[in-house]
Amino acid sequence: MEDAVALLIGHGSKLEIQKKMIERLAESVKSRRIFADVFYAFMNVNRPTIREAMADIVSRGYRKVIAIPVFLSDGVHTTEDIPKELGLENGQREGVVDFNGVKVRVLYARTIGYDERIADILVERGKEAVENSKEFTR
Repeated sequence: MEDAVALLIGHGSKLEIQKKMIERLAESVKSRRIFADVFYAFMNVNRPTIREAMADIVSRGYRKVIAIPVFLSDGVHTTEDIPKELGLENGQREGVVDFNGVKVRVLYARTIGYDERIADILVERGKEAVENSKEFTR
């Protein structure tokens, strides 16, 4: 994977905190040094858009992109909108796409989906809420 970049794709929001979270996740993934580089983009509202991020990636000479949706589960954005923005055909998970006259290999990862680690985080957040509450007893 050292010749491929990761492109984390968030939903986008008017709330700045959502953009900051995607930026922090990108930095965390980058610090693990698994990919040649790590970029991020948003489906809507925020920038860079997917196309803007892809233009940046291509301008830096990269030709392999692993697009990773930062979405909990599948929906219209992850099954239709994002693949279309990446240049993939309907239902395609990977392919060589023409982006501004440059051939780029795109691999589209699945959403986060069900994972026991998420259940652990949810339990932790519930416990924190109780510990910080004045109304709930422990």
